[in-house]
Amino acid sequence: MLRDAHAGAIRPLPMLFRMATELDEALAATSLSEVERRVVERLVGQLREELGDELYAVWLYGSRARGEPPRPESDVDLLVISRQDEHRHWRRVHEIAYKAAVAEGASPAWYSVHVDDLDWLRGRREIRSFFIQEVDRDKVVLYGSPE
Repeated sequence: MLRDAHAGAIRPLPMLFRMATELDEALAATSLSEVERRVVERLVGQLREELGDELYAVWLYGSRARGEPPRPESDVDLLVISRQDEHRHWRRVHEIAYKAAVAEGASPAWYSVHVDDLDWLRGRREIRSFFIQEVDRDKVVLYGSPE
């Protein structure tokens, strides 16, 4: 909440400030560098803007989500889940990721972005996919649902 200096009233925080604060809190325990954080913040903001209600979740997973110190070959693993038809969003999500990295002076090659949809996620969980078990164990929710 913010106090309105003129009226003395308390008003809600602007949505963008709340989103940035929540994202900052989510990234606090990760092992991302400052540049990587900026890329991820830019990426999440752009995905929210462009996909809107179609965006279900964005998760950071893997060693960087676990807070492990990065090794020379460490990349940033992200899972983007849309509500339906991931094929419709695949190209655009990767374009946004590429541009976010370049805009922050980072190499897009170090950002591994996996794009899928809710049906895929449910199916992977149904068969107890090792990959999804690992993601669920370690993920940091950057946007949307933790489930």
